[in-house]
Amino acid sequence: MARPTKAVAASGWHMTSQEKQERLAGEQRLKGSAKKPTAPKHLSPEQKKIFNTVVKQLKEADILSALDSAILAQYAIAKDTLRQIDEQIRDDPQLLASAPFMSSRKQYMADFFRCTNELCLSPQSRAKMANMAAQTQKSDPLLEALRSISDDSDTEDTADSFDSVDGEMTIEITDEFSGDDDE
Repeated sequence: MARPTKAVAASGWHMTSQEKQERLAGEQRLKGSAKKPTAPKHLSPEQKKIFNTVVKQLKEADILSALDSAILAQYAIAKDTLRQIDEQIRDDPQLLASAPFMSSRKQYMADFFRCTNELCLSPQSRAKMANMAAQTQKSDPLLEALRSISDDSDTEDTADSFDSVDGEMTIEITDEFSGDDDE
């Protein structure tokens, strides 16, 4: 099963600078209105409170837009319903033996965790985002060395080669794609 695509900031896959810029530009275009999400009218007062708390907490991360209202609303509903279910269990522990009741709780837990992951609210997803942000600030010494060698070349057709110590491996850096076909 394929893994879901993540935002560039949360992605663990290696991308070139150009790929990152293109993905970021695409994400910005699709992000929609920059205004913050607003709680839908059908939410209860407690659910609106949960909704607004998450919006306030994620404001600094600048990952939310008006398009995120639906997933935030679902998160608020799942969290509030789980609170209610847990209160009912606390008041009547025999509900733990009720298969339909516990099935309902299980479904709301699945919704809650899915929304938590989608909104980067779990410690794991926040750590992953922080790690990705830190990696984008670091530079790869090998890539920097290769770029500087590539930048030093005077003509477009130049090719530099580097032989290994025992002469078995050669690395060539060229400025244009070689169109040789294997026939």
